[in-house]
Amino acid sequence: MATINRRASLGVIAALVSASRVRAAEVAPASIRIAAVSAGYGKPFGLGVIGLVQARKAIENELRDANAHVTWTFPEGAGPEINEGIANGQIDFAAYGDLPNIIGRAGGLPTRVVASRGAEIIYVGVRTGVKANTIADLKGLRVTLQRGTILHQAFDRLLAENGMNEGNVQLFDLKTQDQNPAISAGDVDAVVGTVTLLTLRDQGLIRIIYTTRGKVTPDGFGAFVVAEDFARRYPETTSAVVRAYVKTARWAGEPAYRNAALDIWGLAGTPRNTLAESFRGVDLRRQLDPRLDDFYVATLKSEVAFAQANKLIRAPVDINAWLDRSYIAAAVRDLRLEAYWPSRVFPHTA
Repeated sequence: MATINRRASLGVIAALVSASRVRAAEVAPASIRIAAVSAGYGKPFGLGVIGLVQARKAIENELRDANAHVTWTFPEGAGPEINEGIANGQIDFAAYGDLPNIIGRAGGLPTRVVASRGAEIIYVGVRTGVKANTIADLKGLRVTLQRGTILHQAFDRLLAENGMNEGNVQLFDLKTQDQNPAISAGDVDAVVGTVTLLTLRDQGLIRIIYTTRGKVTPDGFGAFVVAEDFARRYPETTSAVVRAYVKTARWAGEPAYRNAALDIWGLAGTPRNTLAESFRGVDLRRQLDPRLDDFYVATLKSEVAFAQANKLIRAPVDINAWLDRSYIAAAVRDLRLEAYWPSRVFPHTA
């Protein structure tokens, strides 16, 4: 009888092991839908790490055995429109600014942060002919930016540093594609944006009076997020996507590939020489750092505080519950990149 029971027990164990193996054999999704913010020229290419992932087919190469099909979208409405796409179940992964990410999460958007998008270089430009040379000189002028984005927070910080707030300027909420016509027509006096403002400068429309290039600030950061349902259904695929993302960030950080990265980013519509100027002297390892380290967490906390202070969100955001560091930790470990990215300290606590 004991022998029979032992055999039965072994049979049950074998069945359980077999079942777990069946469950572990993940069937890859038919497609992986990714959204990102473009340069604002209406071209189907991204910037930052995600733009390099797209152009180099890093995800397809990582999932070659699964014959992965990746689709890309670049909504004109940037972060707010990406939030809508995730809420409607139309987007699996997205790379966009932290502030719209936070607004979405506070509103119940089911996402998990799996990597940092890196940081954008931010510029403030004034229309040619407008007598303003500093942020303080913008007092009373008409300034355009898109509310609820990383540019919004960056500008508010600049105002505060100069003893001002939004009440000291006339703020116009415009999407990127609507800002250029407004500047050209003289409807606004200044604009807050990214590298595309250098193109407006080259056209003689604006002068740049401020940039975060070369400065250590908590501005311009973004996240690479996954929809919770996708991560739950496809954990192995999610791991592969993050691994492809980390590999690409590492590739872009190598000086030997700098020119190749600039060539790829130029596909989004910004002239190649303008991109080269914007990144001159910038260490791309630091700029594109994908880690969810203490620096990034401190940045998120400052952004959540900004969103609450400006009544952009009502409910607080539990950052620890929102971040899922397991994917990037595994990728960094497996690729032996623990010492690749320099350590960094949040400027407000340095």
